[in-house]
Amino acid sequence: MSALTGGIAYTPAVGSPASVEFGITDANNVQWSISNIAGDGGPPMNGQVVPAGGDHGGWATPQFAGPRLLTLTILAIAPSTAARDVARTQLYMATPINDLAVLRLDEPIPKQMYVRRSGDIPETKEADADVRFAVGLVAPDPRKYGTILHQASASQASAAAGLAPPLTPPLALPPGAPPMAVSVTNSGSFGTRPTVTITGPITSPAVVNQTTGAAVSFTGMTLSTGDQLLVDLGAKQSYLNGVYRTADIASSWWELPPGTTTVQVTGTGSTGSTMTVAWRDAWI
Repeated sequence: MSALTGGIAYTPAVGSPASVEFGITDANNVQWSISNIAGDGGPPMNGQVVPAGGDHGGWATPQFAGPRLLTLTILAIAPSTAARDVARTQLYMATPINDLAVLRLDEPIPKQMYVRRSGDIPETKEADADVRFAVGLVAPDPRKYGTILHQASASQASAAAGLAPPLTPPLALPPGAPPMAVSVTNSGSFGTRPTVTITGPITSPAVVNQTTGAAVSFTGMTLSTGDQLLVDLGAKQSYLNGVYRTADIASSWWELPPGTTTVQVTGTGSTGSTMTVAWRDAWI
C-alpha cells in the first residue's frame, strides 16, 4: 500500500471518538486523500558541538531527537458544500490540540505516531465543494511505532516442581526455580520503551534488562496474590493496583534497542507470580 494512505483517529476520555481514513470514500461520500507529508523524513536533533579551546574541532555534547513536526496536505472531495462542512468538522475533531491522536501511515511496514494539532488548519478551495487542508501536527515522541502491539509472558514456577511420589533413591533434586524472564525482539531501527506488568505474589520486585544490567526496582514493596504492578518505562511511571508508586531513586529507566533483549523480573517470595512485557517496534 502507498505511504500516502492511512488514517488519523482520536478517542477522547469523554465524548465520541473521531477519525478520518485516507484513500477511501467515507459514509458521507467524501473522498479523502493525502497529497503530501512534509517532515516525514525525520525529527530535528537537540544537541550541539562545543568549540574546543585552543585546539581544532570541538566536543560533541549528548544529542537527542526532538519532537517531530509534520504538515499533512489533505484533499477532501465532497459531493456538496454541506458534506464539505461536515468533513471539515470531522478533521478538526480528529486532530486535538490538548491531547494525542494516532496517525497511521500505511508504509510497507505500517507505522503510527502520536500527534496533536500545532495550529490552525489553512484551507484552499479546489472547487465549490472540494477543499485542500494543510494540517500542522507535532509528535512529542519522535518515534514511529509499529501498529502491532507485541506481548510476551512468563511465570515463576516452584523450585520443587518435578518431584512426585513414589520416590526412589538416589534422588536427583531439581535446580532452583528458573528465572522469570522472556526474550523480546524490537524489529525496528530505534530504541523502544516497553511496559511490564507484574502479578503477585512477590516482594521487592525489579524489572531488569539482562543485556545491559539496568533495572527499575521497588525495594520493600510487597505484592500479594493477584496484586498488579504496572511499570511504564516510556512514561517512567509505575502503578500498583492503579495507584501511583515511585520506584527506587537509583532505578534506570531502560529501553529495548533494536534486536533481541532478555527482560527479567527478580524478587523474593515470587512462586506463582507472572510477568507480561508489551512493546511496539520503533523507528526514527
